Amino acid sequence: MPLEPRRLRAAIVIIEGGRLLLMHRIKQGKDYYVLPGGNIKKNETPAIACVRETREETGLNVWLGDKLCVLESHNRTEHVFVAREHRGMLRLGGPELAKLSPDNHYELAWLDADALRRVKLRPKSLLPYCLALLEGGDGSTPQA
Repeated sequence: MPLEPRRLRAAIVIIEGGRLLLMHRIKQGKDYYVLPGGNIKKNETPAIACVRETREETGLNVWLGDKLCVLESHNRTEHVFVAREHRGMLRLGGPELAKLSPDNHYELAWLDADALRRVKLRPKSLLPYCLALLEGGDGSTPQA
């Protein structure tokens, strides 16, 4: 059986006023949250994909700071960046807006640390990094 190709994804951490911007998903009855971002296209760097995907999904232009982490799962590598600055009018856009349906829900949401602890964040391994940033750390040494 051939191996499934690795999916490469870029995502962004945008924090404003002590809250983290997330995409709330309800898909096939599953309710969870992900960072804005998406697949890295051929010949695209993770940083370029991150900026493009953020603008498509959220309407925001971002200037990247440091790479927060690279997360590996069985079939995906996710490059996570921190926004140094963001501008624009927040609005759902791109394929997420086009694919909205009763069974496939997308909604942008700002969550503080307490709210973040109560939701299902995917991938789960992102939680300590995001909490460290929200709670005043730099995100580099997450506390489990």
